[in-house]
Amino acid sequence: MTEAERDIGLKVIIAVFAFMLAGGVACGSVYLMRHASGYGGLEGYLSEFLKNTVSGVDKYDVFKSALKSNLIMLAVIFAAGFFRIGFIVAGVCILRKGFIMGFTAASFVKCFGIKGMAVSLAYLPGLALIIPAFLVFCSVSGSFSLKKDRLQKKIIFSYIFFTIIIITIFCAASFLEGYLTTTFMTKFAALL
Repeated sequence: MTEAERDIGLKVIIAVFAFMLAGGVACGSVYLMRHASGYGGLEGYLSEFLKNTVSGVDKYDVFKSALKSNLIMLAVIFAAGFFRIGFIVAGVCILRKGFIMGFTAASFVKCFGIKGMAVSLAYLPGLALIIPAFLVFCSVSGSFSLKKDRLQKKIIFSYIFFTIIIITIFCAASFLEGYLTTTFMTKFAALL
């Protein structure tokens, strides 16, 4: 396979995963809207969450929690890249991430209307880093899992080096989520 064919293959995988991410967001939103009656306590839960946010939240704990969940997800995707099934695992992780994003945003909007949209926007700084990095990492992992020569040292080292770069980006995003997002959430929650 030539380098140009590999580039085209990776671009196709990125496009497929981007479509899956968008589909996951849509599914999360639609799922909440269709089953909203089954979540009677959702508004109370979100109100309590925002009240606790206004009264003060430990930003370091939020950072640690975000970092831990992000690193676990990256570890799963990284390990899956070494197996043929890695493409499917990366796709499922993309769908899961999209579903969670759609469900969360739809929850705030459903419960608080336009003010809920403002609260959802508090997540943008971290997501602006996470989503592109996550999409590219899943695509590279999926592409890596489909390679016949993936167990060559040179390819493995480049995959590990790329993973270290992505981990660095996710650390920065977790820092933003822990410190900047909680600050924005506190400001927006005060409006509700």
